[in-house]
Amino acid sequence: NANMVLAAHNDIYGEIFRDIQYLKPGDEVRIQARDGRWYTYVVYDKQIVAPSDVSVLAPGNESIVTLITCHPYKVDTQRMVVFAKLRDDGA
Repeated sequence: NANMVLAAHNDIYGEIFRDIQYLKPGDEVRIQARDGRWYTYVVYDKQIVAPSDVSVLAPGNESIVTLITCHPYKVDTQRMVVFAKLRDDGA
């Protein structure tokens, strides 16, 4: 069990997290590991926090992924954080 934290830009250098704002509980996030295996995570929460709020990096007791990007778009004074749990069936 772990908290895998991924951070990316939403407004420069490829905009990897450009559409993160549209994620909502129940949506799926798929991540491919180095060995080629895919893991599916299900979004369960989204928050806006201060850049100094490191509580979102806590390890936790479940296999989760935490996605972080700047917020609001092109203002970047806060952080948008999306939390997703590993789907039990590993699909």
